[in-house]
Amino acid sequence: MTIALTNFAARRHPPQGISTHKRTPNLRRRTACALSVAALVSLLAPSSAWGQMPNLVDVSAQYVPSTTLDHPKPLKAQIATYTANLNVPLRLGEKTFLFPGLAYRSDAISYSDRPPGFVDLRAFHSLEVPLLFVQLLPNGWSFSLRASPGVAGDSHFFDTDLLRLSGSAVVSHTFSDRFAMGVGAMGTYMFGSLLPLPAVRIDWKPVDGLRLEAFAPAFVNLKYTFGDRVEIGARADFSGAFYGVRDDRVRNAWPCRAGADDPATPMNEAQANPKQCVDHVAYSVGAAGGILGVRIVSSLWVTAFAGHTFFRRFERQNKDNDTLEEGEQDLPNMFIFRTGLAWRIPHS
Repeated sequence: MTIALTNFAARRHPPQGISTHKRTPNLRRRTACALSVAALVSLLAPSSAWGQMPNLVDVSAQYVPSTTLDHPKPLKAQIATYTANLNVPLRLGEKTFLFPGLAYRSDAISYSDRPPGFVDLRAFHSLEVPLLFVQLLPNGWSFSLRASPGVAGDSHFFDTDLLRLSGSAVVSHTFSDRFAMGVGAMGTYMFGSLLPLPAVRIDWKPVDGLRLEAFAPAFVNLKYTFGDRVEIGARADFSGAFYGVRDDRVRNAWPCRAGADDPATPMNEAQANPKQCVDHVAYSVGAAGGILGVRIVSSLWVTAFAGHTFFRRFERQNKDNDTLEEGEQDLPNMFIFRTGLAWRIPHS
């Protein structure tokens, strides 16, 4: 015990001549991060830019029951989606902020009733490095620009052909402490392929505790907060992904490559057919339902979403982004459940 207490005292009060400069860089980094968060709280709330701020950290898992695919029958597939996001707030100037981040998504697929010869691609991954720039402007205006370069594909996804870029640009204005609105444009994969779309952002608090947040067409969120501890509400959103396929079982087989012709089929397998070769797959889903959030400690929240999909589509496309024959499938709408953990930027 004497040794332990002596060591503890030495750590708290190092003898004269022993330098503690090695701790300074870590302390400076923690201090800079804390100051950046404090600056965000003081400057952005209740500005039009507050609703554009990402969570510092969030992870989620989503489950959809298995469904029968139209092609090839009688195959059934069940998809589970996992995401993880990290964002670091940096203050570049008095009213200028930068959020470098890291975003990962995985769609895991399990199959049943597989027909002979079916190639079961079981996991797709995407890794992005988003960068959000926020500039506060005079008279309640703000401007945000987000760029998200990344790669997405199956387990062999590290291929320069799979590089992609999505992003958005929004100009917003705070009309009052209760209402802010912004307009702009986005390039998104939420519908399965890259689409340029208009964007509208709304942040409205009609009464204390009730808040409507929307970034159309991505999501609409209505929630009521009880005592800064529990949130209950409703949500509708779209999500999607665009994954390259580089599995050798696909790339080295017909129709991507010529093989031995099978006289029992009408196709000529001795000749490759690039127009029917799968280069990438696109998956998109729209869902609506109820949400529940509980604050555990500080600004750490556990959340849950339960509802029903109203749009589901799966597409197989070639290198020219043309959908293959029988490559587009509107999947049956199903029950959906999502749970997550989020470390939000504190409001105070």
